[in-house]
Amino acid sequence: MILLPFNEIILKIFFSSLSGAVIGYNREKINRPAGIRTHALLSLGACILTIISIISFYDPVNKIGDPGRIAAQIVSGIGFLGAGTILKNGNKVKGLTTAATLWVSASIGMTFGAGEYYIGFISLVATLIILYVNKFSKHLNDEITLEIVLKGKNNIDKIISVIENNESLILKNIDFSQKDEGILYFTFKNISNRYISELEKKLLYIDNIENINLIEDN
Repeated sequence: MILLPFNEIILKIFFSSLSGAVIGYNREKINRPAGIRTHALLSLGACILTIISIISFYDPVNKIGDPGRIAAQIVSGIGFLGAGTILKNGNKVKGLTTAATLWVSASIGMTFGAGEYYIGFISLVATLIILYVNKFSKHLNDEITLEIVLKGKNNIDKIISVIENNESLILKNIDFSQKDEGILYFTFKNISNRYISELEKKLLYIDNIENINLIEDN
């Protein structure tokens, strides 16, 4: 068994928890299902298991044991949490980025648990850059999906007509897969919020529409 200094263990736990919380803050402020606490706990748990792997399952004198066994299970086991954040809504799949941040948080926690502080901080900075760069890159190919909830199956042609007659809109895709459930999806490309608001006002005059929801990629 390897005996680590108490202050080193405290630093590993602190930095791993902090890193997870910072990544989770990015997700929580846009109302994603996994936020600050989830990411912080995940990173902390990965750190703890990595520490345990190092100090309990390897004998540096006799060079026996496998400290990577638990770490390998962290990488594969984290999938069930990530899968729980991925949702399909019509023709849109949401939560892929959040699932990826959970996996990265665990990886960063393992890095701090192994005592590789430099790699951990560089990884955290790289993760935050990737997450915030999305705010700029999404404007190059910005897509918004309108979810239209119907009271019945009438006036669908009228809805399509209103959308097609609006020259300011670039309609990319129409999804009728849930038409039997009274839900239609219209995906628009490179559209401003002003045009979306104007379209919503026109559509709400149609009696058959019960509700209109915006679905944005992130």
